[in-house]
Amino acid sequence: MSGKWMSVFSACFMTVIGMTEAAPLRILAVGDSLTEEYAYELTFSAPDSDKTNANVRNWPELLRIYRPTEASLGPYEPTAFSYSDLRNAGHEWNFGIPGMTIRNWIVLLATNNPLDPPSGEALGYGYYATRSALINQLPSAEVIVIVLGSNDLKQDYNDIFNSTEPASFYTLITARLGSIHDWIRQRRPTTPIVIATIPDVGATPVIAGTYSDPVRRASARAKIATLNQNIVNLAASKGATVARLDKLTDRVFDEVPFQLNGTVFTLAGAPENPPDRVFCKDSFHAATVAQALITNTILTACTTATGRAVTQFSNRDILTLLGFNPDAPYNTWAAAYPELGAQNADDDRDGVQNLVEYALGTSPKQFGTPFTFTTPTTLRFGTSATALRYASLTVTESTNLSTWSAVPAGRITIGGDGTWTVAPSGAAKTFYRLAASPRP
Repeated sequence: MSGKWMSVFSACFMTVIGMTEAAPLRILAVGDSLTEEYAYELTFSAPDSDKTNANVRNWPELLRIYRPTEASLGPYEPTAFSYSDLRNAGHEWNFGIPGMTIRNWIVLLATNNPLDPPSGEALGYGYYATRSALINQLPSAEVIVIVLGSNDLKQDYNDIFNSTEPASFYTLITARLGSIHDWIRQRRPTTPIVIATIPDVGATPVIAGTYSDPVRRASARAKIATLNQNIVNLAASKGATVARLDKLTDRVFDEVPFQLNGTVFTLAGAPENPPDRVFCKDSFHAATVAQALITNTILTACTTATGRAVTQFSNRDILTLLGFNPDAPYNTWAAAYPELGAQNADDDRDGVQNLVEYALGTSPKQFGTPFTFTTPTTLRFGTSATALRYASLTVTESTNLSTWSAVPAGRITIGGDGTWTVAPSGAAKTFYRLAASPRP
């Protein structure tokens, strides 16, 4: 092939390749301070030692920084007051407005006269311009995400906790979310819409520290859980997709300690916004680790709604971007055994690899077997609950020591003390061995 035709072929080939590359998924968000870029939320996102520079990130920022080729909330304007509406700065398709409740958004969307701003609304002067900008930007979106309600619960949490809230409180929240959905649907009949459930703000340290009575807290949790189930039902009735943000605050309530792959985090914020905190220094807004989990939840819903997959943040990804070594839990354990080999090594030559020894809580320097048999064919062995936060464990079996397969989960029972019991397979003879790997 001549140089001329080679050049033409190469140019055409590159054009075709370029055409097949998927553009980032275009996301438009309607929300509050959970969604506005933290770069402009300095009262809680900047450390006390440097109050003009945020050192925590939220979900739109994490997408821009770490997934720029896969998802986008639009062109980014870094300069304050870049927009002539309540967005201030940031992504063009990000309508996260700090302080806004669901009711505030209802009033905003109804403000259609620039000369008649609504009375009694602190930000009402900017409602018309924000509504107009939203209408102009809606056609850009491939999916629209509604993330609202935290401020509604925060404002009325005292009444929720003490059971003095109006009878219509929860039904109004659900109805208003439905109205926001309908307003968008009227203007974008076919664009997928995601509705987020509402995080239970009772899990935030600033509220939990004040409202701590366990009986009333349980009652408040139950009422907010019912509200979120009603939001799930609402979304289903309207053909929208749900992002279950409430499951994340359930985890904050119930997971003690809060951890990712064995790296432990502290819930309450601190003045410098250190990376090991779940909440920012105000102990209310989600810090980077929690925002990364929020990102994953929203991306799951966006993928369901659009069929477009966006790479989520694994726990190891999150730990790395926070500046942690994802292997620190294992490395700390291994440091107690000088000159210990690699995770897949068997230093004591007992047939149990070092990472498996860690998962079992046994010594990698002392020959032994972890297995006991309660009957000739029922296998039992102990594990370390702490180590299993970092490592996953698999039981494999063979009848001939040549072909190995994982034991089905239905044959494994895990006791409250961490003991695993493996029921027999029914084969005349069975050999077992354990495998472990770091969690992703």
